[in-house]
Amino acid sequence: MAQYKQSIRIPASPDTVFDFVADVRNLSLYLPEMHKVQRQSNEQVRVQGEAEGQPFAAEGFLHVDRANYRLEWGADEQGYSGHLKIQPQDDQSLVTVHLHIDRNAVSAEQPSDDELQQSLVDALEMLRSEITGEGEVTEEDLTLPDGQSNDLSPSVV
Repeated sequence: MAQYKQSIRIPASPDTVFDFVADVRNLSLYLPEMHKVQRQSNEQVRVQGEAEGQPFAAEGFLHVDRANYRLEWGADEQGYSGHLKIQPQDDQSLVTVHLHIDRNAVSAEQPSDDELQQSLVDALEMLRSEITGEGEVTEEDLTLPDGQSNDLSPSVV
């Protein structure tokens, strides 16, 4: 299973960031490939969108854990899951996303590791921009996990 991890600092409180990401209506604002997300029941969701020029529709789950500022999601039949964790850092929030992809469970053509890592960077930059209203993300805002440097090299684990 391939795993990807990326973090970014957002100058907003963890409550503000969590309220934004926990609202499924905001998903397409920072994940533009997601065109429509519908909550089916409790934690079940249906998503529709386009990836690599191909339309998709999938059902999965979205678990919201407000007490721990954590979201978990997945689509079992797609071999895809992940989680987002928000940690307070002074007057900011550190947002870290983990993706887990079973490349054997996905039948369609798949993006490369570098493309997937860049999509995490792009999504987090869009998230920061939506929350702060600021368009430009500096390299200092973008952090790689585990004390790595702030360059944009892939962080595939």
